[in-house]
Amino acid sequence: MKPFGETARETRAKASELAEKTAENARLTAEAAKARIQDGYGRARAATEDLAARASEQAGVAREAAGEVYEKGKAQAKRANSKLKDAAEKQPLALVAGAVAVGALLGSLLPKGRKDDPDS
Repeated sequence: MKPFGETARETRAKASELAEKTAENARLTAEAAKARIQDGYGRARAATEDLAARASEQAGVAREAAGEVYEKGKAQAKRANSKLKDAAEKQPLALVAGAVAVGALLGSLLPKGRKDDPDS
């Protein structure tokens, strides 16, 4: 049988060795977790940057399309204004007759009230 002091030293050495292995395993686990977190963060950041770039590109396309629509509308308004001026100069009576017809149509669409009816 071994002396008690020797058994205690062996036990202490084994406990120390086990503690070192446990600490090393914990360090390796922490490093692996850190690497996975950094990788996930990098992928999330790249995806976010890609999404932001695509959104910015789409906003630019939308702005460009809106500008084109505005320019087309502006050109059509100028043409309509020019045609209206031409019609007013060439056929002023037809323009007045058209305005009277539109006024009469709108007037016929309004509800008719009665003088003796307080709700009208």
